[in-house]
Amino acid sequence: MSDAEIRKLRRKRTTERAKATRFITTINEFTGDNPLDDYEHYRGRLQETLDQLVRLDDSIQDLLEDSEYTADVEACEEYIDSAKRALLKAKQEIGRRLASSAANLSVSELPSAPPTARPPVTHSVKL
Repeated sequence: MSDAEIRKLRRKRTTERAKATRFITTINEFTGDNPLDDYEHYRGRLQETLDQLVRLDDSIQDLLEDSEYTADVEACEEYIDSAKRALLKAKQEIGRRLASSAANLSVSELPSAPPTARPPVTHSVKL
């Protein structure tokens, strides 16, 4: 691959890193007041971005000279670790909220099955 192609991949990776940083920052700034939907949305977006980022990292690293490879891997690991910490935070908060809402349900709030109609039972006895 040419230097132009490596630059193109690095430009794409820069865009993905910017998105990852934005999603990581958003999740890390969440408080207990943010809606559950926000946690789920940004967790999903960050996971998609992380997956794309890892693919780009692999493509770039396959083309690097040995002298650049180690430094690039270390820089990539920092982004991956930050993203995984934010994903864990979101996952834990989602789990906490779902467990809390399930614990708050009482038996009377659970939907009950409609009564089933039973056909009348008739017995005939012959003598």
